[in-house]
Amino acid sequence: MFQKRLGFQPLACKRDMRRPELNRDSGWLIGVDILVVFLGLIGQIFLSRSLLSTDYGLLIILLDAFATIFILVDAGLPTLLNRDGPKAPGMARKAAHRILKLQAVIALPFIAIAFIGSTVIWGELPFGLLGICAAITLMHVASYPHRSLLRCLGEARIEAMTKLLERTVTTSLYGCLMIFGINEIHWWALAFFVGAMLGLISAIIFGEKVGKNNQGEGSLPELWNSNKSLLMGALPFAVTLGVLPYVTKLEKFLLSYFHSYEDVALFHVAQLAWLAGLLVPQGVRAALLPVLGEARTQEQLITRMSKAQSLGFILLPVGLFFGHVLVSNLIPLAFSNDYVQVVEIFEILLAGWALTLLAVPWYVGLQAGPHPWRFTGLLGLVVVSAFISGMLLIPEYGVTGAAWSSVCGSAVMFYASRWMNRTKLPQQIWLDVSAIICLATGYLLSTGNGLAWIGIITVIPAGFSIVEIRHQMKNSEEE
Repeated sequence: MFQKRLGFQPLACKRDMRRPELNRDSGWLIGVDILVVFLGLIGQIFLSRSLLSTDYGLLIILLDAFATIFILVDAGLPTLLNRDGPKAPGMARKAAHRILKLQAVIALPFIAIAFIGSTVIWGELPFGLLGICAAITLMHVASYPHRSLLRCLGEARIEAMTKLLERTVTTSLYGCLMIFGINEIHWWALAFFVGAMLGLISAIIFGEKVGKNNQGEGSLPELWNSNKSLLMGALPFAVTLGVLPYVTKLEKFLLSYFHSYEDVALFHVAQLAWLAGLLVPQGVRAALLPVLGEARTQEQLITRMSKAQSLGFILLPVGLFFGHVLVSNLIPLAFSNDYVQVVEIFEILLAGWALTLLAVPWYVGLQAGPHPWRFTGLLGLVVVSAFISGMLLIPEYGVTGAAWSSVCGSAVMFYASRWMNRTKLPQQIWLDVSAIICLATGYLLSTGNGLAWIGIITVIPAGFSIVEIRHQMKNSEEE
């Protein structure tokens, strides 16, 4: 009884199967991802203190470049499983196997492209280093089907734990390398390789166990009837994934072209702190997609989107306050004086984090809706706007221009996702007010202006949202 109340039912139990649930699953994903990013930040501290800034920036660019190529191997198929799997839990495991087989075939031409491209661009680097970096990103992609399997079957907690295992091993190995004074870049890449491999193995083992123990009625949509229709159905998500890496990596590519690897390292450290906070909207997004995919009526869809919006309002002031306090105090302590500008860059990126959080219900609604190409178009707009603003700002203003370029992309996502979705939710006025307040807060924080306390206004819609969620919980208990 006590285990059931906490949600830790035995995996072998087939009677009361877990289903995707927004608050529970997002809680697990956000909570564990915060630990993962905290460990990641520790690992980046080890890296920055052990490698030359040029080698550090080079390793970042290598991993980002291979990730940009191999993310296309994903083909959007795990996202499709995450959307459709909750409706047919008994078929989800077979669907994950099918996805892996298709991805193995798709990977072959991309491996050839990566091999040729990397030797042309970085021909002076050891082939072993290039191979390790390529393998890391391939293993990440290979873990997605079983992680999506776990999530769509209500086991986001186990998915989160596989990520925690990977990061714990990687960071521990980084610590060992730092203690022994090893500053050769390929050893650090190999440590990351070991962590990624264990993350993949654990995802497959637990995914298989949960998948075998799940039964249920229902069938997958017709597009799963053939590989051709399946790939065509996943095409919007595949194109989206092809665009998605540029949302967070474009600025670093432009910095490496117009400036130096040292500037890439500086921006990367600021972006790491930003990505730590970005795991909050990503956790809500990951939990919300199967929840919206399971919605049967428009009324259910609006109710669940409204709940996600309320959750975003509650998290907003918490993220703004703790993000500023933690980064402004910890970065100077953790990193050398070479990274002192990181705090200023992060304060700008904090505004982009807020806009991304507020946009979650609308862009996930596009992703789960009947017109997924709209979500692809949305990300295309984000990348184009970030590229144009980056070309205008980065050559002149360097890392500061890169930060504002990132915020421009987030602003486009916020406003365009609402326009493309067109779903009407309550508290729209507070949504616009919060967006403007967050933009002003990010700018004022980066300039050290005391008026940045204007951000406390975001507590007001957070209070309204807490009352609304309590009201929904009360009504649910009464029913």
